[in-house]
Amino acid sequence: MRRYAYLICIFYLILAALYAIYTPKWQAPDEPAHFNYIRTVGETGRLPVLQPGDYDQDYLEQIKAAKFPASMSVDAIRYESYQPPLYYLAATPVYIAARAGGQDAQVLALRLFGAALGALVLLVAFAIVREIFPTDAMLALATVGAIATVPMYIAVSASVSNDIAAVLVLALILWLAVKRVQSSISNLQFSILGGLLFGAALLTKTTAYVPGALVLVVAQVASGEWRVTWRHNLQSPISLFALALVISAPMFARNMLTYGITDPLGLARHNAVVAGQPTTAEMIARYGFNHILFDFFAVTFKSFWAQFGWMGVLVNDRIYVVLMVLAGAAAFGSALYAYRVLRKRESLTAPQWWSMGLLALTLAAAIVDYIGYNFEFFQLQGRYLFPGIIALALFGVIGLRELLAREYHRVVFALLYAALLALDVASLFLFIVPQLRIAN
Repeated sequence: MRRYAYLICIFYLILAALYAIYTPKWQAPDEPAHFNYIRTVGETGRLPVLQPGDYDQDYLEQIKAAKFPASMSVDAIRYESYQPPLYYLAATPVYIAARAGGQDAQVLALRLFGAALGALVLLVAFAIVREIFPTDAMLALATVGAIATVPMYIAVSASVSNDIAAVLVLALILWLAVKRVQSSISNLQFSILGGLLFGAALLTKTTAYVPGALVLVVAQVASGEWRVTWRHNLQSPISLFALALVISAPMFARNMLTYGITDPLGLARHNAVVAGQPTTAEMIARYGFNHILFDFFAVTFKSFWAQFGWMGVLVNDRIYVVLMVLAGAAAFGSALYAYRVLRKRESLTAPQWWSMGLLALTLAAAIVDYIGYNFEFFQLQGRYLFPGIIALALFGVIGLRELLAREYHRVVFALLYAALLALDVASLFLFIVPQLRIAN
């Protein structure tokens, strides 16, 4: 089955390359601001500093409405300058290597770099599911196929953004945690690798902080050694997080010197700079709670699957209906599966129970983080749930399989994969390109 997983990754990379090539420049959420961060590092050798004026809501709305014409500069769009630096430092050599081709070549190269990170997420997802269910290769393959064909996953990974970098680091942490639960690695290996990976998470994006920490702690608690020698094993998470803090300490020190000792992440500076960005309280006052609550679910669902550009490009409503039916069937099947295994708990081993719990934890943390962020800023974007996409894909595949007779599993999932590939191509060439192209 591994060769089929590689084949899925190849198809994903082809699609992601098409999205990177044909999606008009800057037509991905926050892409100019991410690009300007990388450009600052590449041109000056220093990290940018978020300053008042780096976010201009009126100008941003004007340039989005005009579809980012060459006559309107994106140089002043710099509101991502507070972000942790790891993704941008890793992307800087790509920016420099493509410098001779001009800005268009640099944007394309950085988009392809993001697509490569997205492919690594697929490979890690395959490894995670195989670790949990070593005798069920089809489940791992279907999970990878599900992630690889979500149109919005392709669009986000084929853009200049730190989103997929955060998903990758969190996926690696989840893989390590599952291996710990499965007793595939030692306590010392877990401490060292966990410290390195959580340090990378701290340096990548704040959305990986809470789920990454929770997964690592729960994995250590779930290991068999903890219950026998808990005092000895308490050293493992302490040393793990100490190593992570040592790795990330230069970033926190630099931020405190730059933004103030009480603002080690630059979040207070960010909130002050992005004045004018819509808040949820303002939207509720304007449209009413019921309307906003409906939008929360409807827009989140649509933008998780297929709502492109700066949230302005939607696909046909009938496509969303079909996706809703598919998601509903998967959720219903997942509930049936949960009921069945809870009644017959011996159908899963203790490590499998803990591993599934770790997946559920990453999904729950992503949902809580998304809801929490929207308590302040009105940002209904389903891509913020991507830190939990491996869990969503696995649970969804399990749910659909629960509703099907065994002899139909392969053919149904093959047909679903083909249908979603067709949706990916249609999303790009029937919706994104026609709606975002600047008319001559």
